[in-house]
Amino acid sequence: MAACGGSAGGGLGIGGGPPSAQTVAANDSDWSGLHKCPESGSYDSYLKVEKDKSPDQYQSDKTNWDDLKAAGANDSYVAVYADNTSNCGEFGAGTPGGSPGKIVYVYAFRFKDASSAGSNYKANAKDFHVSDSEVSQLKAAGAIVKQGTDTGLSDNSIELTIAVEGASVFVAFWQNKSFEVAMVTLNEDSASAQAASKINGRIA
Repeated sequence: MAACGGSAGGGLGIGGGPPSAQTVAANDSDWSGLHKCPESGSYDSYLKVEKDKSPDQYQSDKTNWDDLKAAGANDSYVAVYADNTSNCGEFGAGTPGGSPGKIVYVYAFRFKDASSAGSNYKANAKDFHVSDSEVSQLKAAGAIVKQGTDTGLSDNSIELTIAVEGASVFVAFWQNKSFEVAMVTLNEDSASAQAASKINGRIA
């Protein structure tokens, strides 16, 4: 209910509350030359589409969403952008080298309060492959990593860039106030860090 219905009021800033997850995640001007994919929407609606097209990935993502709600998440939005419609509908499950185009995933989760979001930050890092152990492995494989204040996002943040199977992958994951945001981009290095800053700036 919160994921599907919570965004309308939050986006208007009624009562001075935080913005909606959609307001934070989705702004088409962040990504020049890319088009929003039809699977974009609340995490619940995203999962409904994913269940038919990528059932294995669906099970993992549904568990992740259930865990987030249990930890206090009350609103969500997944914004997916691509340079070509043929690159939509991959649900993050395909290998980077399998797609020569540009693809962007932005996951925004609003929690009931900043304390809940902060407490969940480390636990959720594994779902975006940026847990401490995974980051150590990625660094050994040549990843360029920024953490904390070095990212310009928040104290709880990480940015990572690595080449995988000929594709350039950028990952940002951070917690700011009552929000957790994850961004994964493929072959969009030049815009990724700037877009992350814009997204972070929309967290009131």
